[in-house]
Amino acid sequence: MFNPESKLAAQALSAGYAADQVIKGLDLELSAGSITALIGANGAGKSSLLKALARKIKPSAGSVLLDGISISSLSKTEVENSIGFLGTIPAARSNETVFELVAKSAMAREGISRVSPRLKTEIESLLARTSLLDQKDKKVGELSSGSRQAAVIAAALVRNPAVLLLDEPTNSLDYSHQLQVINLLSSLKRERGMTIVAVIHDLNLAARFADTVVIIKDGKIIDQGAPKDVITPNNLASAFNILARVIEDPVGKTPLVIPIRQLQ
Repeated sequence: MFNPESKLAAQALSAGYAADQVIKGLDLELSAGSITALIGANGAGKSSLLKALARKIKPSAGSVLLDGISISSLSKTEVENSIGFLGTIPAARSNETVFELVAKSAMAREGISRVSPRLKTEIESLLARTSLLDQKDKKVGELSSGSRQAAVIAAALVRNPAVLLLDEPTNSLDYSHQLQVINLLSSLKRERGMTIVAVIHDLNLAARFADTVVIIKDGKIIDQGAPKDVITPNNLASAFNILARVIEDPVGKTPLVIPIRQLQ
């Protein structure tokens, strides 16, 4: 039964590539204005789930609902304006400038072909928030991988989507820029009521960042809930095949994972 308070939901969702069904009959409900971290071992199906939620891959069964409406019935523009998707970092050969990359996304949102003074101000304000304003005229291919990641995040955010899906948004970033991204996403949740779903490999970062943690294994959800209820030694053993100790982070009061060894 669909929960009317869900912003985005997957119902009996199966999806993958050709004959390989990575996601298998998965049910998931995401509340409006929440941050959800997807965790799991490599190959568990986290990225495939994100792509199915963003309609980047077509489900073989089940459905994805946005505000109770199947996204398969929406136009491409409606989906892209409502559900922002951050995938891989742009290639180092990209010749677009940072401003052009973000402006292209902003113009697509507005359905226009030129950047107005109002839109230019909006773009530059967002670039300032992502520490890219002083690099706005640089080609994306000339940036460090971390700055390219930030540029893609800005391009997704400028559409002001109701839902933002991010595949490893802190990958390639140093600790300072990881915290900057996490703080930005947290502020967007507060300011805009944005629903955010992110694949996060750093379990301690996921515990501090997310309202809800979802553990994926073999294309299915094995547990979900508040970080303190989900990030447990038993779940870590099941999902990652590791023996780990979980203590309370003295700063964030969230679970802190201390890996001990790989299980046989």
